[in-house]
Amino acid sequence: MIETTKPARPSRRSRPESALPAFRPFQLATLADKVPSGPDWLFEMKFDGYRCEAAISGGQVRLYSRQGHDWTKQFGYVAPALAKLTKGTLLIDGEICAFDDYGRSDFSLLKNSLDGHTPIRFMAFDLLEQDGELVWRLPQVERKNRLEALLGPPDPSSPVQYSHHVEGHGKEVLAAMCEGGFEGVVAKRTNAIYHFRDRSPNWIKVKCVQRQEFIVIGWRPPAYGPDDVRALFLATYENGQLVYRGSVGSGVSEKDRRELLAALSTIRVERLPVKGLPRAEARVIRWVQPLLLAEVAFTEITPDGLVRHPSFKGIRLDKEPHDVHLEEP
Repeated sequence: MIETTKPARPSRRSRPESALPAFRPFQLATLADKVPSGPDWLFEMKFDGYRCEAAISGGQVRLYSRQGHDWTKQFGYVAPALAKLTKGTLLIDGEICAFDDYGRSDFSLLKNSLDGHTPIRFMAFDLLEQDGELVWRLPQVERKNRLEALLGPPDPSSPVQYSHHVEGHGKEVLAAMCEGGFEGVVAKRTNAIYHFRDRSPNWIKVKCVQRQEFIVIGWRPPAYGPDDVRALFLATYENGQLVYRGSVGSGVSEKDRRELLAALSTIRVERLPVKGLPRAEARVIRWVQPLLLAEVAFTEITPDGLVRHPSFKGIRLDKEPHDVHLEEP
């Protein structure tokens, strides 16, 4: 929790500061291969970052990760700006992002910006509570309008930004996102309430490039010479069982290799039960406990369930391995 102002000395006449709103599980989007049509949908840019919930009470700010962990320290750069939004209480849903020189959210850049001091941005896209009012019960477009009014006129220098939307024209919005090199769009039904802890059909995500997290089950060492991470072996959980999804070596920098080797060496195991792992891969894999998640971009999932043309983007820290399943439309 971050205090941006010195608390006043208590007195008989002073009112107690309102409690911070409690964390609420996020609504999640359902993956689809095309955007929905019709006038009752709005479309937002899909960001490539860490989901974040901002609980605010006057000068107090607490920032939660996707799993409900307190990440105020990691996301602390945006806290002072959030603390200026209200003297009352707010609960805001959004995404923590780092942006490249072209205005695109960049997960590889973000993973090295979570020290609480490096500039990042909170892209706010939903208002859940305000001064005790359960705003999440209102239609989506009303929540967006209230959030936009709350944040005020756009300030490009602020670390807190409103996530703008377009009503209708989903195909055109997606085409513009893909042409600009962005990740994709999220379509939201304009009249729907917020559904906590639910991958709702009222939120639809459509990606320009396939991308998701995978569980790291081991690494490939070099054929000879000192130990090194030449590739990561990947899996997902399906019906409680680890299923092999291929390997990724592209996109792993020399710095990544050193850091991965240090981390993976501490969680080695003799073997894991993994469905579908080829014998050739089983002979060379250095097994590890299924604790780390790798963010991977790829062109498609092959008919036998493997990633095609994968590229490593970084290690995720905001999700639990047992929640990782193959995302398919």
